[in-house]
Amino acid sequence: MKKEEELINEVLEGQNDSFEPLLRPYRQGILNMAYRMTGNIEEAKEICQDATIKVFKYLGSFNRERSFKNWLYKTVVNCSYDFLKKKSRYNALIAEQKKSFFDDSYNPEKNYSNMEIKEKIQNCLRVLSPKEKAVFLLRDAEGFSINEASQILGSSSNSIRTHLSRARQKLRKEFVRYSNPEKGGMFS
Repeated sequence: MKKEEELINEVLEGQNDSFEPLLRPYRQGILNMAYRMTGNIEEAKEICQDATIKVFKYLGSFNRERSFKNWLYKTVVNCSYDFLKKKSRYNALIAEQKKSFFDDSYNPEKNYSNMEIKEKIQNCLRVLSPKEKAVFLLRDAEGFSINEASQILGSSSNSIRTHLSRARQKLRKEFVRYSNPEKGGMFS
């Protein structure tokens, strides 16, 4: 298996068939990120196509001292922001989600309860601003560090921490509201 740097060099030298192996390890992750940002699998695929084209087009300007993975995710997040701005349907998109929030590799006994939790989380995500949502998904769903999320979103670490804290507080409050029948929650 070729190393990332070697694949980048080959693509830059005109070996376009090295581009797919370069993206392969990240393909599912970027699709998940775009899906979580939009709530629609077809729109997520469109965002990933746009991001892939941009990455291919601007690979020559990629700073090799930085992480390719972070640069790729930043491109996907930026394409998601652009898409959401164009559509101006941000709040309605989360309600349209039909697929699972997390990986569906659960065993059958746990699947029903996990789907119920995922549905609650999906409904709760609608209260977050696009920035809070991106920070939350990068940090808590994708496992990026504060510094990596900071690089991907082009924000300071303090800004990432602030947005993450706000996102978690909003999600906790919303999750309790949806889960608590005494407070008029939708789920019980």
